Amino acid sequence: AVSRFVLERPDGSEEQVIIKRQQNHFSRTIRHPFRGIPTFEKEIINILRYKRAGIPGLEPLYFSRRRAGGGIRAILITKFLEGYIALDDLVRTWVENGWPDRPDRLRMIRALAAPVRKLHDAGFQHNCLYPRHLLVRRTGDDIRVKIIDLEKTKRRPLGLERRIRDLESLHRRTGGWSRTDRLRFLMAYAGSDRLDEKTRRLCRRILKRNRKKRASQGSRNDPTP
Repeated sequence: AVSRFVLERPDGSEEQVIIKRQQNHFSRTIRHPFRGIPTFEKEIINILRYKRAGIPGLEPLYFSRRRAGGGIRAILITKFLEGYIALDDLVRTWVENGWPDRPDRLRMIRALAAPVRKLHDAGFQHNCLYPRHLLVRRTGDDIRVKIIDLEKTKRRPLGLERRIRDLESLHRRTGGWSRTDRLRFLMAYAGSDRLDEKTRRLCRRILKRNRKKRASQGSRNDPTP
């Protein structure tokens, strides 16, 4: 269960927080390959890893686990990200109300690409990199991006594979973007101001994985015996 709550500080001020509770929900890890650990315990571990690596993510306030009611209960409390909106909701408003002009889109694309690149450079694979897990806050020309829902994040020693999987996942679910803006994102991610061979290779790998993914999904949905 997830809920938003207003906490009152000793000085009388208030702070909004997100409270997540669960019971008997586990995720396997290398150290706990069979039963696993509570999913929110895995998430707090990854939140702290992101924080140490300088990757913009959630601000943790409290975590605890205990045995109760014949199972394991866990609670995770993080700061509410005031003023942030999920990328898919942001794009939806653009589709309905008109897209920003080109310089504005470029600023947004670069702001989105930077934390994703930082995530991968730090040796992580998000493993669930969807537009709803990229939160954006804008104040004038200042654009901040946070990466959330980290319970599936894992360390991956193979740099290219972790990049391609996450980038293809984001590409497949980012509706409304033009082909040009998708290329601009990859150029910003690659740290290039032009469509060079490095970016082209990255694009080809993403499209190759995308075709395989779609073919696999199509075969599962095919009713032919």
